[in-house]
Amino acid sequence: MYTYIVIDDEPLIRRGTIKKLEGFPDIACIAQASNGQTALELIKEKDPDFIITDMKMPVMDGTRLLPVLSTQYPDKHIIVISGYKDFEYAQQALRANTIDYIVKPFSREALWDAVSRAISEIENKASLDQKLTMSETEKEALKYEYDRQLLKNLLFGSLGNSPEFSSGKLERLTADCCYFLMTVNLREALDENALSEFLSVRDMASSCVLITRENTDNMVFLLFFLSQDEQTEFARKASSCKELLDQFFDSCQAHPSYGISQPHTALDRLHEAFLETADALNQMTPIPASNYVFYEAARKPSVTLEWPKLERFLFLAESGQTAEIRTLFPELFHYFARTERCRLKDAKDYCMEIVEALRKSLPKDMSVQHNSAASLSLLNNLNFIFSFQELEEFFLQVFHNLAEAFESTGFYTEKDVMDNVRNYIRLHYDKDLTLEFVASLFHLNRSYLSSAFKTRTGTSFVDYVNQVRVDKAKELLVKTDKKTYQIAQTVGYENAKYFFRIFKKLEGETPEQYRKRGTSP
Repeated sequence: MYTYIVIDDEPLIRRGTIKKLEGFPDIACIAQASNGQTALELIKEKDPDFIITDMKMPVMDGTRLLPVLSTQYPDKHIIVISGYKDFEYAQQALRANTIDYIVKPFSREALWDAVSRAISEIENKASLDQKLTMSETEKEALKYEYDRQLLKNLLFGSLGNSPEFSSGKLERLTADCCYFLMTVNLREALDENALSEFLSVRDMASSCVLITRENTDNMVFLLFFLSQDEQTEFARKASSCKELLDQFFDSCQAHPSYGISQPHTALDRLHEAFLETADALNQMTPIPASNYVFYEAARKPSVTLEWPKLERFLFLAESGQTAEIRTLFPELFHYFARTERCRLKDAKDYCMEIVEALRKSLPKDMSVQHNSAASLSLLNNLNFIFSFQELEEFFLQVFHNLAEAFESTGFYTEKDVMDNVRNYIRLHYDKDLTLEFVASLFHLNRSYLSSAFKTRTGTSFVDYVNQVRVDKAKELLVKTDKKTYQIAQTVGYENAKYFFRIFKKLEGETPEQYRKRGTSP
């Protein structure tokens, strides 16, 4: 019989969770808690096999509870349940020893699947404990696998401090610790067994630990320990290791890219070493000069990216035009390839800026991930994407999901196209809105839009844009302490003097006069 505890501040949800698990064989709920603090007391007293917890709770919420559980109860299996908007909570959950992150509202099947995986992990650990009665050689192999798991937790930030290792190999390697990390990203799937055999044949396995990541078959992390003699020639040692690995990958017809960290002397900085390798790989360009990058603390500034078709792409997403999104999106990566010195990091940042721009356009009760809970894991994987091809596939799915989310909101679906034009202006008043560009978005002739807009609204296109901008400026003048030139830029005017003239023309007073009158008691 396996036991569990449910932690949620809402009694109805606790009862509902327990109800959904009725009929699941050989499990029993032995306690309930309304917050993390009470839960810790019950866990100490009851010792459940696994834990089901919410993130948002009073007294001690999930962001504070999970690190404590990870430290004090590293063998406990945790299932986190929370809302789809709580991505920050999801990141915290993924850093802890969590089996699953289930998005509310969740089905009985989703909960059963999560509990099944938790029990499978418990049984696997029990089986591992039983196998420790085997021969000394087999014991050492099992200890080494356990130590590799500890290193993996250190690597990905799940453990804050270096643990004590039980295998002879790790005890020897960490006695006089100096190491560097090499993250290898491949276009193809990795044959881990073949690579392990290669490392052994080339006598590299004695000073190297191979680490992989679940559900990622094209990446490997190689932790190389340096002898005292090698520490003074770290770059030469790292280059030598890379050249040997190139031989292996050439034999497999694989295409690796290497990110190499600086040398470190403390294993509790292994996660920092991983971040260094990630930063190194993020310096890769679409056509790199070499297939490896050493981490450097000082990097060249990011390139300025201004994709000419960005505004049209945003419009297609807001319109929910998924097919058109899939057609236009590859042109963004062609643009990256044509832009000199554009690095993977620049492309990632630019794509995330587009995501944020679209997020701001969504209604407040929606989220970027509204249309697909599966996108939660995609976002978590962004930090493990190290090629332009993978990045393009990743963001194509993200923007497709966004377009589907927008489609459900009904943006630009009014029968009268002039109403759609006005909606677009009210949403994007801060952009460079020209008659020609807006007409092209709605497949209208420039002259027709000009005359039809005035007929329908009683004002010209330009005057309407100016009125929307001035109305927003009036709000900012009263509600913020921004300077007038900053407000001018915020509402779409690069020329502050022109903004002053338009404001006075429409309101009969200057922006400062309006602010003084609007904020006076």
